[in-house]
Amino acid sequence: MRGAGYRGRMGQALVVGASSEIGAAVVRALTAAAHDCLGWGRDARRLPARSRVVDLREPAEVDAALAELPDRLSVVVYAAGLFDWAPADTGDPAVWDELLAVNLAAAMRVTRGVLPALLAAAPSSLVLLGSAAAHTAFAGNPAYVASKHGLAGFARSVFLDVRDRDVAVTLLSPGLVAAGAGLQAPGVEPARLLQPADVADAVRWVVGTPAHVCPVEVQLQSQRTA
Repeated sequence: MRGAGYRGRMGQALVVGASSEIGAAVVRALTAAAHDCLGWGRDARRLPARSRVVDLREPAEVDAALAELPDRLSVVVYAAGLFDWAPADTGDPAVWDELLAVNLAAAMRVTRGVLPALLAAAPSSLVLLGSAAAHTAFAGNPAYVASKHGLAGFARSVFLDVRDRDVAVTLLSPGLVAAGAGLQAPGVEPARLLQPADVADAVRWVVGTPAHVCPVEVQLQSQRTA
């Protein structure tokens, strides 16, 4: 019966953004859970095994990579993202264009490209990595906030489109993580931030939930403020 059991068990998984610290942690977590992981990323030196270099800013590269994917995917995790610390009056529109291309436009393009494979392997799981900025506005990074708000709306709509065909869609939104741009936030202490492995553990939990359940939105925050 469709929808019975658990989704994505021991199936093929794609992690987009696998050369980032968070993406690499997700690959390790899913591999440990017996998924056969493929990875996309921009930095070949930091990519794990079975990976492909893909520049998400280039739609033609994304389409070429999508064409090489297997016909069935049990799990897809979109963990790629760019960040910009700049207020609205001094931000660089060219940087904003690039940020929106990676954080939102490419996420949408990848989702459209992988949905046939997720539907073929259903029950399956699509996880889009959001942020606290997907739910709250912050000063000093309006483009990032806009991109993550857009991703949140997209995730909610995609879930409604495919929920009755047994594809779970989850927006997973961590707070500041001790990786990448999170380490550049003013006054942060890395030891008190979420760790990449924390995000990866949450991904593994999401894709391991029973097929009749969908964690539609999950937010992660450090337990303590100090």
